[in-house]
Amino acid sequence: MQNLYVNPSLKHSVAAMEAPRLQNEAQMRERQGDFAAAERLYLRAIEIRNEAFGPGNSYVAINQNSLGELYIKINRLDDAEAMLNQAMAIRTVTGPPFDAAVTRDNLARVFEMRGNLDAAREMRLRGSPDQIACGHYKCPGQTFSKHALRRCSRCKSILYCSKGCQTSDWKRHKQYCMQRNDL
Repeated sequence: MQNLYVNPSLKHSVAAMEAPRLQNEAQMRERQGDFAAAERLYLRAIEIRNEAFGPGNSYVAINQNSLGELYIKINRLDDAEAMLNQAMAIRTVTGPPFDAAVTRDNLARVFEMRGNLDAAREMRLRGSPDQIACGHYKCPGQTFSKHALRRCSRCKSILYCSKGCQTSDWKRHKQYCMQRNDL
């Protein structure tokens, strides 16, 4: 295997410089509400990294997860699920546990938005016993044990690290939250 740091190929050099620039520009466009441009940029970053590093690389999964999050934001749930499943396949094998936990929570959001709270809960709990992300998207990056998290008392499908995170996420979550009588 070629040492990328000492003697990178042209493809590796381009991927190392261009893909992060595209990712950053895509995030900027997304914040500005230019979702079509953001999608194109994420897709190009994925293409560049796939060409340079091959499918299954953790750098590719970063772009796939970001694109999945964009698709959630614009309610393209089938596209979000497909992209996040690709990222999940990589992140469960490579990278830090937090990355896989974030992608699991993103997939759970897709299920939550579809009204499938059982699938959402099951997806989040795949990180048990100690690699679960807080359900509040803006919670600082770390994983938690199942016992350190609190479930939503109504739907029981989402987990939070604190009352503050649960309260902050309520505006988003309440439209999907349903009273559960079977738990």
